[in-house]
Amino acid sequence: MSASEHDRRLILKVSQLFYRSGLSQTEIASRLRLSRFQVARLLRAALDDGYVTVKILEPDRWHSSLERRLEERFGLSAAIVVDGEDSSDGEIRLRAADAAGRYLCDVLTDGDVLGISLGSTVQSVVDQLPDRIDKRVEVVQLIGGSSRVATELNSMILTADLARRFRCEPHLLFAPAAVAAGSVRRALLADGEIKETFGLFGKLTIALLGIGSLAQGETSRLLYGGLIDDDSRTGLLAQGAVGDVLSYVYDKTGAILDGAAGDRMIAISPQQLLAVPHRIAVATGKAKATAIAGALAGGLVNVLITDNRAAEVICGG
Repeated sequence: MSASEHDRRLILKVSQLFYRSGLSQTEIASRLRLSRFQVARLLRAALDDGYVTVKILEPDRWHSSLERRLEERFGLSAAIVVDGEDSSDGEIRLRAADAAGRYLCDVLTDGDVLGISLGSTVQSVVDQLPDRIDKRVEVVQLIGGSSRVATELNSMILTADLARRFRCEPHLLFAPAAVAAGSVRRALLADGEIKETFGLFGKLTIALLGIGSLAQGETSRLLYGGLIDDDSRTGLLAQGAVGDVLSYVYDKTGAILDGAAGDRMIAISPQQLLAVPHRIAVATGKAKATAIAGALAGGLVNVLITDNRAAEVICGG
């Protein structure tokens, strides 16, 4: 028997023991009187030479192709696309929130500083998280609150609820999201507690964000939160506004526009947000596709959890 034939027989023997019999590389090495390095080399050769093929049986409703297209087109760290076929908007939002929560728990490590935005989708993410998460993190409110939004959607309540799950004290902003004038903003930023929270913005490692759509007037957070009125919205749309992140309004390129409440905001600045390593956005639905695409184009987020219907529109079908 030639040496090459002997090698082929050994490759097949090792492959059968590993893939069919379920033995570990250590067990195979002991049985055949080989080193673990030799076993690993033979298994690699089995793949390279075509003796073994690997076929990934992906479920019909996984959307890994869309995920890759989003990641490559926008340079994302990660994209997660949940299935939205034959489901209500509410079901899709909960599915995306669950995926976002699982991703968040996977990437969080001790010492992280986690910032949180506001809105119904962000609330859904917080709601489905485990009641106790055994990681040492700081939780920071990224934008002030509003008395005009439902209590459970208020950024202060969401921040406190998220911090409770880590058994830590939240860093809150005891202030509205926007004030009447820049002078009022400056006075509030002199407050010790608010200044302390603002001081953590430069230390953030992860931000959990929602994306608002200016086209959806009746559900726009800026409108129902009282940050803009109908006339302001009309003016912003005329400037090309498509959406908002943390109530900063941007166009389809992701450029922040004037005319909203930007200079009166009690919130992390766009520049500080862009410096956060992991900017995770959760948003679903075709109606938000343009707003999502703008946020991606401007780099406002670098991790996206969405559904296949929105992803298909963003990727151009």
